[in-house]
Amino acid sequence: MVVTAKIARISLLLVAAAALGSCAMQESQTADVNSMPLAAAASAQVGHRKNIDELSASELAAYEHAVAVLKKKSQDNVFDRTGFIWQSWVHNCTTVAVANSRQAALAETDMNRYLLNQAAPDSCNIHTFLNTKGMKTHVEYPGECEHQKNTFLQWHRAQLYFYEKALQAADPEGKSGPSTKNVTLPFWNFTQKPSGIRYPAAFENPNSPLFDATRTHEPLASSLPTSSPYLLAYMLYYDDWENFGGDEYGNRGGGDLETKIHNRMHAVYIDGHMADNQTAALDPIFYVFHNFLDYSFEKWIELHGAAQITGGDMYMRGEQDISLPKPQGYDPGSSTEIRKDSGDYLPNMGRAAIYYDIQKQGYGFTPSKQGDFIPQAEILQLINQHQQAGFVFGDNKISLFSALLSYGSSQAVANPQATLYGRYKIPSVINPASKILLSFDRNHTDPDYSFQADVYLYPESVKENIASAEFRNRYLVTNTAHWGLSGTHAGHHLAIGLDVKAVINSLVKSKAGQTWNIALAISEAGPDKISARDFSPPEILVK
Repeated sequence: MVVTAKIARISLLLVAAAALGSCAMQESQTADVNSMPLAAAASAQVGHRKNIDELSASELAAYEHAVAVLKKKSQDNVFDRTGFIWQSWVHNCTTVAVANSRQAALAETDMNRYLLNQAAPDSCNIHTFLNTKGMKTHVEYPGECEHQKNTFLQWHRAQLYFYEKALQAADPEGKSGPSTKNVTLPFWNFTQKPSGIRYPAAFENPNSPLFDATRTHEPLASSLPTSSPYLLAYMLYYDDWENFGGDEYGNRGGGDLETKIHNRMHAVYIDGHMADNQTAALDPIFYVFHNFLDYSFEKWIELHGAAQITGGDMYMRGEQDISLPKPQGYDPGSSTEIRKDSGDYLPNMGRAAIYYDIQKQGYGFTPSKQGDFIPQAEILQLINQHQQAGFVFGDNKISLFSALLSYGSSQAVANPQATLYGRYKIPSVINPASKILLSFDRNHTDPDYSFQADVYLYPESVKENIASAEFRNRYLVTNTAHWGLSGTHAGHHLAIGLDVKAVINSLVKSKAGQTWNIALAISEAGPDKISARDFSPPEILVK
């Protein structure tokens, strides 16, 4: 990437000023991300994914019809890989018992009763919703999502690709409703106030196939969206790949987009099916929610390029119907076994790297009329306001991270269930190549549970007072949220590593040699009980 002198100066300023967890700040173009040309703009053959609230009446009708047809396909044959239930299994289920005939009807009343209208069904177990008496079965492997590592965004992009193809194949000739051949998957920008009382209005119509009764349906509790558009924009402009998308070995708890944005939406804001990774894709809102994350992923690629993305050689697990169009560059891998008892299918969704160019895969994003991402100049102005007094404080004594967070309703918690403490001596020099991580572990728990962790860094002369808004606003330096997972994802040792290099770097000049306190405040992100014994004290590690 060619970087101008002006951009280089901005990058140096950011390294000295920024307090959000971001390793070495990435030099990036200063163009407004909302006005940047989309990868798909040059091709008339590329479908454009739009904001759900900006679909025309005919576009919305075709999209709703496509979802309804996918549900009807699952009623006719729950094992139809182009149907709604199988597509949800691609995300939700590692294994499913499948009839040897690969055919089993599911009455609409049973599908609604046991799957779509039940908050926590055992949706991967066909014996809970099918009459399997006398049914001979074999095991198939629909898929299962990727989380907490560097293939989180790539896997979900692959899943959305095939889901969109299934929508388009639902009723292309318009035999039972509007033609679905040109349907594209809309996105829901949840960093903006919703058009309905809590969600996009199209998802709040009880008569729509987009409705899910298990979601939380209370009105938005604040005039602010749940996720801050400023926090998201900061990540887009200044996170490197490891911080944005996750590390290769999954030993830092996931990238910022997953842990600071995605997890709380699943576990707290939407709830219902979305609260559990083994049921999440039973809610149609799952796909428009993740499509905005995919849009954000695309914006990061446009700003930084794909060269630093890791995990590109990994094959994205997920068994899809062979009738659905393959992505460009698809190959299943030479060592992939095709089972003879499972019909015709694609054994996986291809390598992650083939999805980095969305134009080749036949889609792009149409920016919303009001814009979808805060311009970089506005983020830079916010940074400048918080770098005048050292340690990222502005005149109002609020940290940069608190300022970024304040544009959403997902705030630091005033009364955490558990608080653990550590200490750190500010160094006199920092190796530019080093990583500085705020680290803590959570012991194996069964079941896994969701939590939010707020991290405070403050001088020894200051008394910790998390209940005070002034303390929280001034000393909050980063946070994370963990989404409690189930199935094969659950029950493992959880190691969290949050990048605080820029924070420490801002202290070196004036605070070197001082010992500062760390407070790790753990709060429930759902109905679960928090135990301080599950967590290790926080420490700052240089790697």
